[in-house]
Amino acid sequence: MNKLLLVSVLFIAAALMGILIGPTALNGEIFQLRLSRVILGVFAGGILAFCGGILQGLFGNPLVEPYTLGSASGAALGGSIGILLFGTINPVFAFLGSLGVGLFVYTIARIEGGLLRDRLILAGVVMSFLCSSLVMVIMVIGGRELYEILYLLMGYLGVIVDSSNRLLIATLIIVSFVLVVFLYRYSRELDIISQGLETASGLGINIQKFSIIIFFTTSLLIGFTVSIVGAIGFVGLIVPHISKLLFGPKHLNNLPASFILGATFLLIADTVSRTITVYELPVGVVTSLVGVPFFIYLYKK
Repeated sequence: MNKLLLVSVLFIAAALMGILIGPTALNGEIFQLRLSRVILGVFAGGILAFCGGILQGLFGNPLVEPYTLGSASGAALGGSIGILLFGTINPVFAFLGSLGVGLFVYTIARIEGGLLRDRLILAGVVMSFLCSSLVMVIMVIGGRELYEILYLLMGYLGVIVDSSNRLLIATLIIVSFVLVVFLYRYSRELDIISQGLETASGLGINIQKFSIIIFFTTSLLIGFTVSIVGAIGFVGLIVPHISKLLFGPKHLNNLPASFILGATFLLIADTVSRTITVYELPVGVVTSLVGVPFFIYLYKK
């Protein structure tokens, strides 16, 4: 109970920081802009951390997250194609990019019905670099500004929410929360799979069907997230581990905790990105500065 209270207090404090702290004095217009950033931070941070926890449980690999699997970069690639064709990022293209790259990495990693963990990570990292390079090429061909490319690849919560995109963003957020509830129903199955595929098969879980459902749904969530705020790395890697340390390995407990902690982490990172320099940094820069040392630590461990 004390841990839950601590997490709740941290979340509220991070949300207040996101609203109150900034280089510009707070007024009515600035309040609305920062409030929208807080809403997007809760959405993106929660979704990425939740998906990270789901994928780590599915693959039985503590180094897996949407970024290391290439799904987030694939969504950015699909989104950039949507920008080139329609002038704005398209959630459908982002989802198709996330799903396509994720399935490609998953296929490479499969060996005789199993998964080679090192190959999964390496294939995901290589595909992330490839997708990032293709995004640069596509955006330059499309005549986009450099800051647009950086914000797509590294993430940005300062999206201007107005009458032209308010309905779309609200719809994506609502659908995403519905999908989160849908995935949460599989907490027990994820606990069983975490004990080993043979154990799960022996208890009647259809591994192939279950993997397809989880993979398809998380790809959809990642595509939605990237289509709004860009590809933000390492949230889905760091936060699930912290959640497991605080609330134990059972997904029934650590998945909702991952959501709240992910939202908290991203809100803090966004506040830092807005205040650490004169020019606002992409929020992914801050998450990477924390995430890379954490990744190295986990890999060595």
